[in-house]
Amino acid sequence: MPLRADNFYLSVQPISGPIAPMKQAARRHYGSHPYFTKRAWNVVQEYIKTFSQAGDVVLDPFGGSGVTAVEALVLRRRAIHVDISPLANFLCREIAVAPVDLNALAEGFEQVEQACKEEIQSLYKLMPRQLARKKIKYWYPQGVQLPQNADVETVEELFTRRQLLALSTLWHAIGEIKAPIIRGLLQFCFSGTLAKINRTFLSAAGRAESRGGSSIFSVYRYNVPQSPVELNAWDQFAMRFKRLLCAKKETNDEIGAFCSAANLAVIRGSATELDRYMEPESVDYIYTDPPYGGNIAYLDLSTMWNAWLGFKVTQRDKQLEAIEGGDLGKTQQQYVDLLGESIRQMYRVLKFNRWMSLVFMHRDPAYEDAIVQVAQRAGFEHVNTAMQPVGIVWSMHKKKNPLTVLSGERVMNFRKAHTTLRYA
Repeated sequence: MPLRADNFYLSVQPISGPIAPMKQAARRHYGSHPYFTKRAWNVVQEYIKTFSQAGDVVLDPFGGSGVTAVEALVLRRRAIHVDISPLANFLCREIAVAPVDLNALAEGFEQVEQACKEEIQSLYKLMPRQLARKKIKYWYPQGVQLPQNADVETVEELFTRRQLLALSTLWHAIGEIKAPIIRGLLQFCFSGTLAKINRTFLSAAGRAESRGGSSIFSVYRYNVPQSPVELNAWDQFAMRFKRLLCAKKETNDEIGAFCSAANLAVIRGSATELDRYMEPESVDYIYTDPPYGGNIAYLDLSTMWNAWLGFKVTQRDKQLEAIEGGDLGKTQQQYVDLLGESIRQMYRVLKFNRWMSLVFMHRDPAYEDAIVQVAQRAGFEHVNTAMQPVGIVWSMHKKKNPLTVLSGERVMNFRKAHTTLRYA
């Protein structure tokens, strides 16, 4: 590419200081659907604006729920979202989709409401003996094995009989919606509802019953407490729908018709195999947040959602997932090797003189040194590292281990420069 066209990228001054996170200010991300990790949208936006231009291709090879892809669209960049998790890809597509006919979406909700609200609400008036005699008429996942460290063996054991009756009835009613976009968004709403309508949910002491949380997101395993809270499934679904309407109003305004097949690619695949999905030197900027070693086994923890949504995860998917531990018991070295291959693939698809920002937060700072060395061996120049606070809300892991878990994250900025020499 001519030097004149590269002037913008050559003159970039990388971000070196913290950016105050504003997670709750964007309804498209906050409150729409829970996920295991979400970067603050405004921080991601600032990085995309700093390192790329309108019309550029922005890649996130560990895409998660799609914050990078969605914010790239907001800023009129073309986005490529890659994740090995089918749940993550589903979330990205549904959050990004625009424009949405809000009247049609409301009519779809009303159709579901008329079909099953009364039946679901009646379940919460029944005594346990009555529930035991009530037949479950509709499909629900059966026989799907949970991760080895779960308190129960199968997905259906995560639900009380009342919850199975309510959720199967609701899922069936959503399946009757004819319009694919509306049906997909209501399935997204159902998926968000699942986070609180299961036996891992426990109410927070001294607060409203619904203000609690699931062990899936706090201790990162399917922990079933002795006294779980059983919220009303219809009420939770209706609440999720109100949030969905707010989110879609926002994406209609912020993204609109720019969300198209030409501007958004959502790819189910591994970051270790980017060469299967895209050409060399086809990407203008990479912003990504890879897994942090053994903290979160994403595919294992997505099992409940995958079972209800009909998504399949193969043994090969788990072998390619860049984590430490999990059901396959991956070692620290296996994790570093998988992350290293991912970085080499990122180098391959990134254009020269372009940038990669890699977010990292791990209790062992030695991991950062390992990543920098791997990136330098791939050919990247490590320019700087910026400290970035994650906000005022701490995870359960941080609360339990305040001295050993880092309270912020680090964003390492790398450049693919012509003058960079690869290590042997």
